[in-house]
Amino acid sequence: MNASVSQAANEINPYVWATINDEDLKLFDQQLKSFVPPNSFDAHAHLWRTADLGTLTPPLAAAGPSEVTRAVYDERLSLWMPERCPTGGLFFPFPTRTLNVEAANQFLADQVKESPDSRGLMIVTPRQKPEAVEQQVVKDGFVGFKVYHLFAEREDTLFAPTEEFLPEWAWELAHRYELVIMLHMVLPRALAEPANQTYIRQHCERYPGAKLILAHAARGFCGRHTVEGISSLRGLENVYFDTSAVCEPEAFEAILKVFGPTRLLFGADFCVTEMRSRCVNLGDGFLWLDEIRPDFSHSRFAKPTLLGIESLLALKQACKNQHLTDGDVEEVFCLGARRLLKLPLTQNPPDVQAVYREAKEIFPGGTQLLSKRPEMFAPDQWPAYYREARGCEIIDIEGRHFIDMSLGGILACILGYSDPDVNSAVIRRVTLGSMATLQTADELELSKLLLKIHPWAQNARFTRAGGESMVVAVRIARAFTGRDKVAICGYHGWHDWYLAANLTVNENDQKQQIDHLTGHLLPGLEPRGVPTNLAGTALTFHYNKLDELDEIITKHGHELAAVVMEPTRKTDPDPNFLEGVRERCDRLDTPLIFDEISSGWRLCLGGAHRNYGVEPDLAVFAKALGNGFPIGAIIGTQAVMQAAQESFISSTFWTEGVGPAAAVACVKKQMEFDIPAHLAHIGSLAIEGWEKLGCKHKVPVNTGGHPAMAVLTFDHPEAAALTTLMTARMLNHGFLAGGAFNASLAHEPRHVEAYLAALDEVFAELATAIQDGEIRKRIGGPVKHTGFARLT
Repeated sequence: MNASVSQAANEINPYVWATINDEDLKLFDQQLKSFVPPNSFDAHAHLWRTADLGTLTPPLAAAGPSEVTRAVYDERLSLWMPERCPTGGLFFPFPTRTLNVEAANQFLADQVKESPDSRGLMIVTPRQKPEAVEQQVVKDGFVGFKVYHLFAEREDTLFAPTEEFLPEWAWELAHRYELVIMLHMVLPRALAEPANQTYIRQHCERYPGAKLILAHAARGFCGRHTVEGISSLRGLENVYFDTSAVCEPEAFEAILKVFGPTRLLFGADFCVTEMRSRCVNLGDGFLWLDEIRPDFSHSRFAKPTLLGIESLLALKQACKNQHLTDGDVEEVFCLGARRLLKLPLTQNPPDVQAVYREAKEIFPGGTQLLSKRPEMFAPDQWPAYYREARGCEIIDIEGRHFIDMSLGGILACILGYSDPDVNSAVIRRVTLGSMATLQTADELELSKLLLKIHPWAQNARFTRAGGESMVVAVRIARAFTGRDKVAICGYHGWHDWYLAANLTVNENDQKQQIDHLTGHLLPGLEPRGVPTNLAGTALTFHYNKLDELDEIITKHGHELAAVVMEPTRKTDPDPNFLEGVRERCDRLDTPLIFDEISSGWRLCLGGAHRNYGVEPDLAVFAKALGNGFPIGAIIGTQAVMQAAQESFISSTFWTEGVGPAAAVACVKKQMEFDIPAHLAHIGSLAIEGWEKLGCKHKVPVNTGGHPAMAVLTFDHPEAAALTTLMTARMLNHGFLAGGAFNASLAHEPRHVEAYLAALDEVFAELATAIQDGEIRKRIGGPVKHTGFARLT
């Protein structure tokens, strides 16, 4: 297995298993040993018998022993990966045009059976009978298929469309048995080819039970091809990538950016690992150095090493460039493939419930946001913490994958999690500096965008959160009018000015504690800690109840600094309701403030008030404005907004650069696409599904809200328990689900279809639980909270 020299040309033959030298070991020890974790899993390796390869045996395959077993694999990789040789692997035969497929698959099956920490893929060709393949999958325990262009019925198979060598029945079997398909795609530009993009997306969506591994980082030997094409696969939950034989970092980085470390699987590509070569980008293609057999003696510095080492060096660089932690790297090397193949993990993941129990000992209330408390969903079952979120998929700290059909980051991520355009703007700003003594010009650009969308407004101010934005708006109104009291309708945050509505008031010298905010989204909001002298400064009226506002005006009309309300929450305004509020504010010379923190951007571009033809004096935005990055905005008429200069309204972190950069990118994207129409369509599909399933199973459902912010409740005395049971069961199906669904641009009809299919099973159990009177018994934990409550 030593390198041989051609006497005629005095060339080194690269197609041999290289002898490991001290320089190889030094390179691995200095550069890679601290990077590659122990107990790695190799997701791309060949085992074979030379006798099965046929007449067209590749010289590299023939260079090894006649039987390349798991023991041979271990021996070879241990030579150049000392103390880091993979302990498990995903193995498959070596493909050749003349391969004895049946014999090669059987040899592989026998090898894997002797290695409980490994699994096997069988070679599948269009010429095989699906019935026979299915029988062998069951008999030999194969976890999937390896397909290869060499089995296409054409002379130059590098130009074969995937359907010529990957039969449709293989997809059907993979979907039915939840198998892996490993695809080495071809065509000149690999993933940058529209034909490949379309094929992969269509088949992954058509067969969601199948798990597709795109070998060689989506054949990223020319990294630019993967970089160019990777976004076409965004949002697919069943596509993975291995790192095998790719020797430059671009393709790895592109995959990590779009799919994260849980979808990139370390693969060595044994026995290609054993030769001294590498692949390099060259123009719009790539070149294997062994093809030109370069004479490295002409270089003072270049000393070729093993291709396996070259690939690991590229992977290390990509992980460093993407700022991966040691835990992320372990996902790539150790955990991702084992989870995919349902193998035991080499380490115990964090227990998300134990972590949350610890958090409750440290954080009063458990979380920083009431709406994210697990107790609001399914106590002791809802996962409190995530490690990754992309599109509408969330991965918790245990590594479990969920499709989020619930709150969508509490209405903050209208484009979906980790939107690439917003992320790019943020990363640029962070790299260039997110804070300085000077301002960021992005805030001026953002203000121009907001004022263009809302031509009634002339001025803007920015904060970094919704609640504090409302504080600023109310302060401006009070400064403008010189008055103190505000009439409020809806939910507006946690600050003193708002919770003052629930302070004890004196009625005929009798102290009364009244929850005036019940019916305004959250009941039970305690005003403890709010100065008692604010009692009577926040006066509540209900939506579509002009008579209640009139009652406030009768008593306090000339004391009102502002009327603060959401233009809509769950329903549209009655005819003349908003117009009536506007008229009364004009009559009293009282600013009208629309809180668009939740409603903004979801029903139309900008504030929902644009749908109703009523213009406020001030409008407040946050949440969806930055797609999850911290930003709040107050826009308004010049007459009212200039009062901000008469009051001290200032904060250091209102000048950082991340929020405005994110918001500019987010608003520009929303100006480009009709996102409200998409949200309405997706939400309507969910609402229609809820109603149909309710009728089918005789479960008493109530649906409400705008489709973009859909609400599901149960007309039952134990409604909270029913919702808790539903949530708990949907977790088992891989969905975050509860009593609300806030759609995003990342949601597609297929997500709703899969969600409703799972909900069909769950509703059947709900019906049985109602009939048997054992709703609470079935939950497996406490019933969800329905409002603000102290955690004990």
